Parts: sequence; C-alpha cells; structure tokens
Amino acid sequence: MNSLLGAAPIVLIDEIENAGVDRKRALDLLVSEDKIVFISTHDPLLALRGKQRIVIQNGGIKKIIHTNPREQANLNKLEAMEDVILKVREQLRLGQTIENLI
Repeated sequence: MNSLLGAAPIVLIDEIENAGVDRKRALDLLVSEDKIVFISTHDPLLALRGKQRIVIQNGGIKKIIHTNPREQANLNKLEAMEDVILKVREQLRLGQTIENLI
C-alpha cells in the first residue's frame, strides 16, 4: 500500500469502497501504522468502523458523532449479515441455488 511508504501522518481516502481493495484490511493496516485516516464514504458500515464520523450537509459540517460501544456491537452484527449477502450474491453469479443461506 503506497500510503505506508511515506512518512505522512495523515492519510486522506476518497471512497475506498470503489477502489477494488479489501477496505477492512486496508483500514486496519493504516490504523495499525499510527496514521490519522480520513475517509470520504457513502458506505454506512465503513463509516461505523471509525472512532468518529463527520456528517456533512450542504457543504458544511453538520455534526460530529463519536462511535459508541453499542454501535460497535451493532457493526459486528451488520458485517456478519453483509457476509451472508455477499456469499449469496457469489452463489447466484456462479449459477448456484440459494436453498441454504446459513
């Protein structure tokens, strides 16, 4: 990952969900390198992975939300549901049936 090659303490990422990379792995790697990471995203699950979320409306900051432990617990549940949906999509793409979802 190019951002780890530089010494910059701040990394700006614009819509990583469209970059064709494993977004969770990329973010975990950046954060583990003590980088301050700002992400512009429309993916609510990706936004929940941060410690804080800045809500922008009409070109300005509307509010700053600090992720709380309950949201973190809900994120884990939502990611598990997303994994099931991704598996179903892959099965359908491969022409398989989806008789057994879980």
